[in-house]
Amino acid sequence: MHQYKKYWRKWGMKYNHGHAFLKIVSEKKPKHFLEIGVFTGVTARNTCELLNDIHGKDFQYTGLDLFEDYVPEHDHEIAPNMIRGNQQKFSNPLKHIVYNLILKEQLNSFNSVTKFLKKFKNQVELVKGDSKKTLPEIEIEKYDMIFVDGGHSFETVNFELQLIISKCKKDCLVLVDDYDHQVASGVKKAVDQIVSEKKLKLNIFSGRFAQISF
Repeated sequence: MHQYKKYWRKWGMKYNHGHAFLKIVSEKKPKHFLEIGVFTGVTARNTCELLNDIHGKDFQYTGLDLFEDYVPEHDHEIAPNMIRGNQQKFSNPLKHIVYNLILKEQLNSFNSVTKFLKKFKNQVELVKGDSKKTLPEIEIEKYDMIFVDGGHSFETVNFELQLIISKCKKDCLVLVDDYDHQVASGVKKAVDQIVSEKKLKLNIFSGRFAQISF
């Protein structure tokens, strides 16, 4: 069983949630994986390492994100504090020195994440832009698993889920992060609404992940 790694980058999951996430991926064994909300690429890297062990090079990971184009106007999406403001914020002072002062590398930038995932460059596709514009261009029908962890407003999550549910395969595993997030209540509202509207099944894992199925 793979253990979730943080790779000395900023990441959005505690270890117990990361391990639970990888267990779900391991059980599904998707060959085509779509993630909405890449952040610094830590979950993407963990996913690719796991899928590589399962399928060798015969898998595809697609990640959608604003990357460095995040601006203060997007703050209603409940983005990590690290990417708010003019300089990325670290609780670890050494990371601040290395990434902000020496390397001057913005970890959630398209270039930084691309470099971080270069081991799987032939299996990875990163798409930069607002999901309201990029997701409709994605061939949703081909994905075996879709992980929704981008903007956390009701409007954004609702848009993404409505589109995904209308196009995805019946056996696609749709997993939504931060279902019970105390601040981002729009996520739970959007999930509950589409489950009720479409008469779908809902399972909650680790008090965090919402799995939607037909």
